[in-house]
Amino acid sequence: MRIDIYTKSEELPWLVDGSVLHSAMMFRALESSRGSKPYMLVAVGDDGGEVGHLLIIKRRNFRLLPPVLSYWYTINGEGVYSPSCASREELFAAFIEKVFDMFDFRHNYIEVVNIEDSRFAYSTLRKHDFIPMRDQRMYISLHSREPQERLTRAYRAHIRKAEAAGVTYSRAASEHEIGEGLSLLRNYYISKTRRRLPGREALYAMLHNADGTLSSRAKLFVVKYKEKIIGSSFCLYDKNRANLAYSCGLRKRFPMQYPGIMAIWAALTDAHKLGYAHFEFLEARALSRLHRGFTNTLLNYGGKQVGTLRWYHFRWNLVNKILRSIYV
Repeated sequence: MRIDIYTKSEELPWLVDGSVLHSAMMFRALESSRGSKPYMLVAVGDDGGEVGHLLIIKRRNFRLLPPVLSYWYTINGEGVYSPSCASREELFAAFIEKVFDMFDFRHNYIEVVNIEDSRFAYSTLRKHDFIPMRDQRMYISLHSREPQERLTRAYRAHIRKAEAAGVTYSRAASEHEIGEGLSLLRNYYISKTRRRLPGREALYAMLHNADGTLSSRAKLFVVKYKEKIIGSSFCLYDKNRANLAYSCGLRKRFPMQYPGIMAIWAALTDAHKLGYAHFEFLEARALSRLHRGFTNTLLNYGGKQVGTLRWYHFRWNLVNKILRSIYV
């Protein structure tokens, strides 16, 4: 078995269908995003067929105060594996070895996030001196109860008031709606240090197929009041799960229309109509205690919190040693 590395979308081979976080669509979106460079690691068996693949993202960030230019690698999930893969954990370990071959002195750390099962590759990551830190997942099961039944009484009242006032929501289909919705997200997330928004070009690429038609794996929803877009949400889709990646609303300008609540509600109801089994709030991950208000807000939709881990490996051995004594 060998592992090939691809850095250009036009060179990508056919990939096994799986998580949208490791798809060719995500690769193309990151390729056109500033501050990010994607690497697709593809494991090829002795018969020439794909065994699995993993998307690695090289990121950079510059801060003025203090002036710091940082680089790091992100592994977002455990990857995608074909049915012929004998051991997912062994292949993941081989991917990690390849990542360390790519690691250089300019990069501050490697992070592994969004692992579904905390037990997956636990021994492999500990073997490579990754430090586990507590994280959380928040999701809603859509197959057992209607979304309206899961809402708190206050949120049911907010949604009724907004709809009675003339607030509407729908998928952004026209160029104007997509442009306005993305601009709204961009203006909101530009000041958020813990929740990074990809570039406008990247988001636009994710919303469309190669032929220019709207994609079924990424959707943008807009909330309107008197023909003005006051809220927006961005959702990614796997086989049986919808993932809310970003959402915002003009809460201060339109407080009685509840644009933030309606933006999430638009994506949630659409996922239920399409028959997805779960709806996950990707925004809820990696938030510190300073953001407890946001996670409590998501609980009003009937969300459930599940503990998980984020893994970090820094290029400074002293930092790894200190953090290991704290978290391990």
